[in-house]
Amino acid sequence: MSRHGIEVTEEEVLDKIIGTFGQRTVDSRSDIDLIQLLALLLIPLLLKAKQSLDQAQQASNTIRRQSGTCLHRQKGDSRWPDADIIESVLRMMLHDATGDATLRPLTKELIRQILRFYGEGEASNNEQLLDEMVLAVTPDSITDIEGEPILLDQHSFAHGLTHDVQHYNIDFENSMTTNFHDVFADEQKGDVKEGNSVKTVRTLSCIDYTADTFRSKSYVVILWVAWILTYFSYLQSQNVLTMAKLQCDEFEFGCTLAQAKVSLAVLLYMYGMISHVMILTSIFDNSVLGSIFIIAASAGNVKNANPFLMVVGICATLIFIVLPFFLELSVGVVSTKKSREGINPVLYHLSVICGFVLLIDPVMNIFQRLLPEKSSLLMFVQKHMDNTRLEAAVKRAASFKMNRLVRNACDVHKAAELDGGIGQGLETRYGIAMLAFAKSSDQKEELMNFRQTWKRIWNRELFEDEGIWLTTHVLAGNLAQVTVCVLLATLFAIVYSSELFQQGLDHLDKLVPGYSQRWRLLVPLFFGISCGQLTIISIISKYIPSSINTILQFRSGGFETLKGNSFLKLRYAVDNSSLLFGSIFWGTFYTSVIVGFFFMILLGILMWPDFAQIVGVLFANIIGIGLTVMLKWIVLRGYRRVTQQGYYRKNVVLSNVVNIILESWNLALGIGYMLIRGLYFILAATMFIGRVDVPFLSQDACFVGPIELDSFPLIFRKDLLSHDAHRHPYIERLGVMYMLKLRHNDFGSRAGTHWRLLFIYALLPWMRKYRRNDESLVISEFKFAANRMWTGRMPVESEQSFESSKQEAGVPSELEMLRAENNNLRMLLFGHGKRSHLTSSCPPAPSVSGVPINLQKSVNTA
Repeated sequence: MSRHGIEVTEEEVLDKIIGTFGQRTVDSRSDIDLIQLLALLLIPLLLKAKQSLDQAQQASNTIRRQSGTCLHRQKGDSRWPDADIIESVLRMMLHDATGDATLRPLTKELIRQILRFYGEGEASNNEQLLDEMVLAVTPDSITDIEGEPILLDQHSFAHGLTHDVQHYNIDFENSMTTNFHDVFADEQKGDVKEGNSVKTVRTLSCIDYTADTFRSKSYVVILWVAWILTYFSYLQSQNVLTMAKLQCDEFEFGCTLAQAKVSLAVLLYMYGMISHVMILTSIFDNSVLGSIFIIAASAGNVKNANPFLMVVGICATLIFIVLPFFLELSVGVVSTKKSREGINPVLYHLSVICGFVLLIDPVMNIFQRLLPEKSSLLMFVQKHMDNTRLEAAVKRAASFKMNRLVRNACDVHKAAELDGGIGQGLETRYGIAMLAFAKSSDQKEELMNFRQTWKRIWNRELFEDEGIWLTTHVLAGNLAQVTVCVLLATLFAIVYSSELFQQGLDHLDKLVPGYSQRWRLLVPLFFGISCGQLTIISIISKYIPSSINTILQFRSGGFETLKGNSFLKLRYAVDNSSLLFGSIFWGTFYTSVIVGFFFMILLGILMWPDFAQIVGVLFANIIGIGLTVMLKWIVLRGYRRVTQQGYYRKNVVLSNVVNIILESWNLALGIGYMLIRGLYFILAATMFIGRVDVPFLSQDACFVGPIELDSFPLIFRKDLLSHDAHRHPYIERLGVMYMLKLRHNDFGSRAGTHWRLLFIYALLPWMRKYRRNDESLVISEFKFAANRMWTGRMPVESEQSFESSKQEAGVPSELEMLRAENNNLRMLLFGHGKRSHLTSSCPPAPSVSGVPINLQKSVNTA
């Protein structure tokens, strides 16, 4: 509902989606655990792998294997699975469950044995499910000849993994279409050929800033900046002080003093009444008129919009933005009468420019409907003026991320083989993979720096590979910051060219005859405006990289998510994200103005002749303090090398004496240190007024009792998470699977789901702890026996039947296996004990001093 506006009842969700892909828990609740979600996400990858197998079989090509490890495609396609992934996983599964990776005939007992090995005891006792799983791996082209069971090889295993999900078309990922269009394309055209139809509700997607479901993001970004400029151009409220204007010469001292007294009186006596009028007027201007304009102008910004709505959007842009530039009238709080003073002419022109830019988008939207469906011009329009390109990138990112996940798992298995080998039989691939994963689980990836982030934005790697979705609030705020930069530069140019400013410069030239003194004002002024502009540019360039790094940290666990105590605050009052756009705009404005004035006044004081003597004394003191601090640093550096070793002292007496000297010295210098610290804090706080994307205050300093001093970074993260909850590549792919199930009743089955679960257990054994069923153990109950991980408890009857079946097959009992593996572990780590040889799959590695060569490095490290 929240993403696509599909109306689905709870019964449909429980019956169709959870009933097929999920489970019913002990307390009669239905849910889908993390492994079952992963099984859904792997469906496109498995379909691609099956296609590779079919093509290889048709071409009679032999796929090379190396000790069961995965081989990457020679073409290096980062979105296509390894050619031998299915066969590799099948051999891992057979080796773990039966002790031998040799392909064998498919029987119910074999499936039961595999399910029980991976802890699916309840499923192994479900005879109906076992029959369905046997039928699932039977390709249509293979028939049972004379009652002989079918061989469980890579082709039959691939059929079992994908037989029930054929409605998914892997070409979806390369099409410039949305996920909803991929599933319901024929229904949108009114030609329902097969499957069910769904009921959608109106969601006003044209103003959906939570999931960005409108047609063009660039249109919305420009629309909000145009509204800011229009508001300041034509809808500003009148200043209260204009009511207290005296008729006198404003340059005379007496008139200035009287004007100040009258203005103060007006503010004191009339503020109670007039301020309420101004507040109500401002609320009307911004809330009522702004809402009307934004909604009307956005009416046509939807996919396949009604032509009438597109005309409404064009008319709103003309009435609110374009026509006021050419007409002059005054109606209520709206006045289009032009002022030629100050920065107003620039605001008028920027506003009308944005208006004409806004008109381009709906005109192109109308024009593209006249183009052929596959024309290059249509593709160009969709690429640059439509969110479809961004949604298509998210689809490709899902493929990239899932393929990277599988290849990383293959690398873990490969590292496990190189590190410990498969030994002499009882070590399961499941166990050694768990040990290899435990060794590599603390590896971390550094976040991208500023330059790397912009580079990956430029070459679109972050969109095509990571599926990053930049929110409208961030992009609109960024463009508004550019507007602030332009307006301040224009304001400076206007002030510099004003008659009053030029008169001030002429007055400075007359102070010292024969010498021009205007540089004493111009240099600080240029320096201040330059610092302000550089501050804006710095903030503008950091917002998008900061947003991307925040998203990646939430995705990778760098920040607390669902299990964190502080995450609940991020799920509450998500509508506060409406504060972001105005906060970004005004925060940047305040920061640049304060920084500019600070450096301008500071440099102006230093360069003014009346302060020359004071500045000289100040610089002398600074130089003296600097030399003293440098001398202190040199002495202390030598002292610390002689008397200290970390937290411990080599010469206790000297250390105690020096500490007393330093205590006395720093007591006097503390007043200066605290003054400098305060200045640092003020400067840093000023720089962070416009940075609502990162917290300035720590968790300990952010709260004064129940009051949170700075909630804007929290709001910023709420906005990012709200969008990622709708636009994450995995969420989008899950949405496609759910929609396919709603569309096709035969999409997905219990048998196919359990085959895919077995695929995950074999390839990604560390995901086992996220399995939620009646027989799952909590994490604290998982036990390692040598390099094998026990995955769950089975009922007594099932365990006894399982042991008897293993004895009939010649497989050692659990107790024998645990004893043998513990003995093997002692031999591997300490070089003594007798190594067991119950079964053999590969020769032992050569050893030196009782420890295998390929394990010496690990043992030494431990």
